[in-house]
Amino acid sequence: MARLSDFSLDDSSPATSPHADGTEAPEETSGSRAPEGKSDRANTKTAKVPAARLGTGLPDPKAKPSEQLVVCERAIHDAKVKWREAADKAMAAFLEEAGPYFVWVHENKLYKHLKDNNGKPYRSFNRYCQEQHGISRSSGYRITRIIPLLNILARADHPVSDLSSRQTQVLHPVRRQHGEDSVLKVWETAWSTKKGSVPSPDELSKAVTLCGLVVRAEDDEDEKPALTQANPGAEVEKAVKILVPDTVRLAVKEDPEKVLLLARTLNAALEEAGITID
Repeated sequence: MARLSDFSLDDSSPATSPHADGTEAPEETSGSRAPEGKSDRANTKTAKVPAARLGTGLPDPKAKPSEQLVVCERAIHDAKVKWREAADKAMAAFLEEAGPYFVWVHENKLYKHLKDNNGKPYRSFNRYCQEQHGISRSSGYRITRIIPLLNILARADHPVSDLSSRQTQVLHPVRRQHGEDSVLKVWETAWSTKKGSVPSPDELSKAVTLCGLVVRAEDDEDEKPALTQANPGAEVEKAVKILVPDTVRLAVKEDPEKVLLLARTLNAALEEAGITID
């Protein structure tokens, strides 16, 4: 958006503008005087103001307030749509150019060498993105997960314009835990039996199983939320009341990876305490 300082001024030529070249203005001759009746203001500089700033489509002041509001809201909405489209394009261009560097910072955990607003080293890539560069969590997710996958597919002549969050949720841990070749193997396996234009998340999940890959759920974040409850025993008691057999069976069907992670966590804690499950 233009600033007031961006608006240009009409300039007369240096030959006729007083002091335009830093010298004294020449004395007027009888033949060079402006015709009588014309104001000297004709030679002054006048600002050029864009029509949009003047609001050429402003409502009729004699119309009802509700009608005036409709006109204003429509114009504001149209301007907002244009702004959002421009912002989305700018963000896409920014991520395309800066994305590989963000990925490098994330993969090598370089953000830990930078201090946050409290003077402490960053432990979270998402906080680093948000505080240092104004990048939202969703954009950070796209940078660190989707961009590497798109690059892998593009290098193997399987270019796609984008991946959904669910597609990424399947392929991201495959890349992290088994490498690029496994991502391609899963993609090509799913591609051979796909029903749509690209493999669906369910088709990719089946391909992971067909490829014999064991993938565990993971979180890129290093910073874990602190325990807010002072009584862990009370939390366990609460969990026992919730995790009745029917609830557990339903959870296994909906998200077996999380249930498996919970089981492993409980088993590890029991082993550390010297307790074995019969």
